[in-house]
Amino acid sequence: MVTIILSIVAMSGYYFFNYSVADRVQMSRMLDLENSQMDYPEKIAGDRLELEEAEKAGDSTRVLDLQRSIGIYENMLEEKRFEWENIMTGNWSAIAQKQYEELNNTVTISKSQNSPSAYWLDYQPISLFTIRASAEEQRLLAETGVKPLVQVHSYLFYHPTAYDKFTGKALEGWEESTKRYGMQGFHFLYQIIPAFVIPFVILIGCFVFGNNISFEATKKRKGLNLYAVLPLNKRRLFFAKFSSGLLFTALFVFFILSLPLLASLFTSGPGSLQIPVLMYDGPAESLLGLSKSTILNEWTDEFHFITLGKYLGIVLLLTSGLIFLMYSVYFLLSLFFKNPSVNAALLLIGTFFGMTVLPKSPFNPFTYVDMHRVINGEFAVFHFNEAINVMNGLILLCAIGLVVTVLCYLQFRRYVVE
Repeated sequence: MVTIILSIVAMSGYYFFNYSVADRVQMSRMLDLENSQMDYPEKIAGDRLELEEAEKAGDSTRVLDLQRSIGIYENMLEEKRFEWENIMTGNWSAIAQKQYEELNNTVTISKSQNSPSAYWLDYQPISLFTIRASAEEQRLLAETGVKPLVQVHSYLFYHPTAYDKFTGKALEGWEESTKRYGMQGFHFLYQIIPAFVIPFVILIGCFVFGNNISFEATKKRKGLNLYAVLPLNKRRLFFAKFSSGLLFTALFVFFILSLPLLASLFTSGPGSLQIPVLMYDGPAESLLGLSKSTILNEWTDEFHFITLGKYLGIVLLLTSGLIFLMYSVYFLLSLFFKNPSVNAALLLIGTFFGMTVLPKSPFNPFTYVDMHRVINGEFAVFHFNEAINVMNGLILLCAIGLVVTVLCYLQFRRYVVE
């Protein structure tokens, strides 16, 4: 019970903390826009007075500098005023459309000049794939008119992609400027899924509900001895114990994941499910119908977007398969080791080892723990293996889960109820 309460507090606290950070980022943006409505006109007025004096003095160099400065600040004021007015009226479509036009213009210029990128960060170029994907994302947001996630860099809402290879300070600056915060419930879930929150919640669920047999088999609690002498079907007994723990684990996981949605009802609401989610398609097929290239190309590699609603639906499917596998493994460990902490540690270590040491393969079940990069196709594209997909992941997770369940039953018959 203590673990459950702590999990509820942790997830709720995580949401409210993230909301407060996002709110500060958003307020900082609004404060900047508000100040620009006062500072820029003052700067322009001051430059115009100096311009008159320079013209009277016949200082042509100073005149050109001031004219250039006035033009720059007038353009900046116009852009800031446009953004301010549309945010205040909730016209997110207009803001996204303007972002799209600027990003798409950058793509057009880059292609016409055969230049990889028009934007650089600490002498490192932003991938053209990133700019293309960002432009398409803004086009879709302009069509739907939904409010985007909060992002630190508000001048151009770049969508970070795996094609960018920044290093050093450029990487730090890129991650900071493109970090996105979900204030609404669904948007927050979208934000935390890549951070492996779901596997960790599953592990906690296994720790809480996966020890029903091991507890009854301890020296102090010989509850299973009673079952052994009663005319009960041992197979039914096993599956009753196994399925009840699995059911409670699944309910626990989905309940914890629903907490941000419940908490968001007290803040900014659950949010829109029309937010676009990037999906990598990789190199295009050749015109001759040959196999795809094994070389990534930021200029021509393909991508598409799906809605957040569809993305979360796929996440639920993979989560269900992962719950079954992790619970089965934990249940098997509990039949060998009676200490829940040891079982949880072994499952955590095994999962981490499988994710980081074993190669990314369609036959490696731990590949699918990183469900975000499986769903969006990043693993399939960057490992040039289209077999790493959601369908194969579900089949593999369920198949291995069934095998482990059979092993659990055999171990149950051998050591517990005989």
